[in-house]
Amino acid sequence: MSALEPDELTRLLTEAIEPIRPSPDAYRQIRAGIARRRRWRIPVFTLGGMVMAALIGLAVVAIRPSPSSQVVEPAAPPVQPSTASEPSRAATVPSLGGGGHSSSGGTHGSTPGSATRPPTSPLPTRPTQSVSSPPATPTSTQSSTPVSTTGPGSPQLPTPVAKPAGVNDIDGDGQPDTVAVDGTNLRVRFSRDGQQARVPLASIVTPLNSAVVDIDGDGFGELLVQTQVANGTKSYALLRYVSLDELVAVTPPSGLALGAGVHGNSGLGLRCADRTLQISTGTSTDGTQFSVVTTTLGFTPDGLTVQDTATSTVRLPADPSPFVVACGALS
Repeated sequence: MSALEPDELTRLLTEAIEPIRPSPDAYRQIRAGIARRRRWRIPVFTLGGMVMAALIGLAVVAIRPSPSSQVVEPAAPPVQPSTASEPSRAATVPSLGGGGHSSSGGTHGSTPGSATRPPTSPLPTRPTQSVSSPPATPTSTQSSTPVSTTGPGSPQLPTPVAKPAGVNDIDGDGQPDTVAVDGTNLRVRFSRDGQQARVPLASIVTPLNSAVVDIDGDGFGELLVQTQVANGTKSYALLRYVSLDELVAVTPPSGLALGAGVHGNSGLGLRCADRTLQISTGTSTDGTQFSVVTTTLGFTPDGLTVQDTATSTVRLPADPSPFVVACGALS
């Protein structure tokens, strides 16, 4: 083969390379093809997903067992308590030789042809557990302490309108109540509902000397009534509102009394303090210098309880006397 001329070689190379050179028309054709493929891609993918979901649903339906093929075991019956025991075995078995019967002679023996077996005890009964009856609760033979349903905080008490209570307001409705005496009975008419309470006392001083003071500040006034005067000492009764239209007498702890005055070498005083009641008891050897024990009492649902005690010394009549009553109008 003869060598090509340089011009011929250049022409052949140019013809070979020319078709693959980029041109604006080639770019337009490429973009048009890409756009056509993009328009068809979303519908094809959507159709393929739907076909795949249908195939999965058919597969689930095909492999799921039918309801008729499932075996349902019946529920076990509830366990019931049973007290029946198995029957005992026969104490006497028939004779193997036949023909004879056991004697009715008791413990003297048996007739020939019969064999006597000692009685057997009944077979032990298998314990069963009851599923319906709860375990028995042991009962106590001791009587329980009755629970008080009256007093501060009980459902029977009405709601006071103010704390502390107003003047002469026992039932806490904001209006004064009326206190009167009938022999040895104290009568209180409540403004809340017009009802009347009657409280019998051992004695009552007439004309009536009383005072309504909300000592504990719960919105219900306590009623102090002078009951007697003896040897220069006054005695008092304390009544408390415990439920609707009901008053009860409150007794101080043992060894203490509600009173005021001096008799010989002993003195007694009563004072309404800040939500407490103070009782002062004094003793003396000469009638002038007294050793005083002041007991502070607080109100509880059960009555009066001791909170504190203090001691002091006073000389009468130079020092202010603690043996007086200082509660509201009683002073």
